[in-house]
Amino acid sequence: MAQYKSKFKELGFYVDGELKRFSNGVFSTDDKADITVLDTLSDATKTEEVIPVEKPKPAAKAKPSGK
Repeated sequence: MAQYKSKFKELGFYVDGELKRFSNGVFSTDDKADITVLDTLSDATKTEEVIPVEKPKPAAKAKPSGK
């Protein structure tokens, strides 16, 4: 997930004709089209890019044998 900051609290920008807005000066997205537009904006700076980590699934429990 990419996160961007702006000096404007509610900066608006368009992606494929759709208006998107910063909330409280921050915008987070996973959408590649959003990231492409945000990278070109002079009023927005990328603060971090977080790569989601999947949690390991717990191992299946062994069933007790009924002897």
